[in-house]
Amino acid sequence: MIHYRFSKCTTTFVETEFVFMMKFHIHPEAPVVYSEEYLIRSYHVDRYRRLTIQKLCSFFQDIAGNHTVACGVGWEVMQEAQMFWVLSRLKISIHKFPEWRDRIVIRTWSNGLDGLMAVRHFQVHDESGQELVRAVSMWLMVNTSTRRLVRPEGYMENFPLNRERLFDELPDKIEGLKGPISFEPARVSFTETDMNQHMNNVSYIDRIMNCYDPDFLADQQIETFEINFLKEAIPGESIVVQQEQTGPGTFLHNIVQHESGKEMVRTHTVWKTKGPDQI
Repeated sequence: MIHYRFSKCTTTFVETEFVFMMKFHIHPEAPVVYSEEYLIRSYHVDRYRRLTIQKLCSFFQDIAGNHTVACGVGWEVMQEAQMFWVLSRLKISIHKFPEWRDRIVIRTWSNGLDGLMAVRHFQVHDESGQELVRAVSMWLMVNTSTRRLVRPEGYMENFPLNRERLFDELPDKIEGLKGPISFEPARVSFTETDMNQHMNNVSYIDRIMNCYDPDFLADQQIETFEINFLKEAIPGESIVVQQEQTGPGTFLHNIVQHESGKEMVRTHTVWKTKGPDQI
């Protein structure tokens, strides 16, 4: 089982060995910046007809994978090499959420490596070209059988890079909770599990968002969302969401194993009051 803890520059985990991997062949016409259009459908939005943070993150996961496919090193190629990517850190800054039936364009690109982590940016525009959302993510490569971290240099050696950065700093370690309230434990379900045999990153966000009171969500909108993934959760494991409000519209969450209390996820979320046209 993977168990990784993050500081600014170092990573420690249960297995301290690294797996070295072969070099990958990158398609010679691989796009540096990859973009796709998405139509916001009824099952992507909340009761107020706005795209949810969960579906937005699903779009990011989708387009990141599609970019690797366009570069010739998609999921199937990774599986043959017994490797997969896990999301380690994500920071999202939201100016405006797209709404039902909107068409948006998402752009993404690789920004190279920061230690063991691969950096990827996302940018969301509406049909007129106005920026709605920007995000930066950091990913770790893991061996499918040993669950040990893999040095990503062989994969990234010829991967097309765009040096543009959407944030001045990369996502950092989120502070721990000091006086949280805990919600009821629940086991990781089949529907929360992805192709890599662990709880999908969006499923953690689902659990956290469901902790908020509906009255709060009626007049508040996410402005900034940050998440650190610390440890994988597997089907049948019982986990608990904890929440702490640290200021007006500012919350910390974590998700822990029910039995051991070990942390799996930390989030930091900043909310703002919706405008009259958003309620």
